[in-house]
Amino acid sequence: MKFLKGRHILWLLVPAAFMVAFLWDSSVEQKPDFVAADNDPDYYLVNTTTLEFNPEGLRTRKFTSEKTSHFKDIMQTRLEQPKFSMMSPEQNWKVSANQAVSNELSEQLDLSGNVTITLNSKESSPPMTLSMPELRVDFTTQTAFTDSEVELNNSIFRQTAKGMSADLKSNTIEFKSQVVSEEL
Repeated sequence: MKFLKGRHILWLLVPAAFMVAFLWDSSVEQKPDFVAADNDPDYYLVNTTTLEFNPEGLRTRKFTSEKTSHFKDIMQTRLEQPKFSMMSPEQNWKVSANQAVSNELSEQLDLSGNVTITLNSKESSPPMTLSMPELRVDFTTQTAFTDSEVELNNSIFRQTAKGMSADLKSNTIEFKSQVVSEEL
């Protein structure tokens, strides 16, 4: 009988050893992370149109895009196939690009990929078109600028340059360097 008493304790020690080994495990179970990463938008919209009005109730800007993604953590809005117009009685600027990033703190819009600006003005009979790979628009100062290659075309003449700044209020464009002009 003494032989059975020792085995009974042994049968109790085996499950206790497994229990101690199981509880001794120092690995921590991964819990799901519900915090959005910087590359995940907090919302996105498809086929959007936004209108902005001045204090008198007249339209000043119109934005459209195929997809708009907002990132709250970095205070940016990214637009795919954006188009926007700046309207006033004297002029009408229409801007389009492949992509744009709006920085909310600085009120700047960075456009990239086949950026095209079409200017319809009362003074110029054929519309002028500016083309460039990238452009930054500052809405607080109503200016636009780039350091990349620029082409201005109005079907009468064509100008190319490296770099440009534009005043959207006064309708003026200043090329920075390597300006070449030719008649069409």
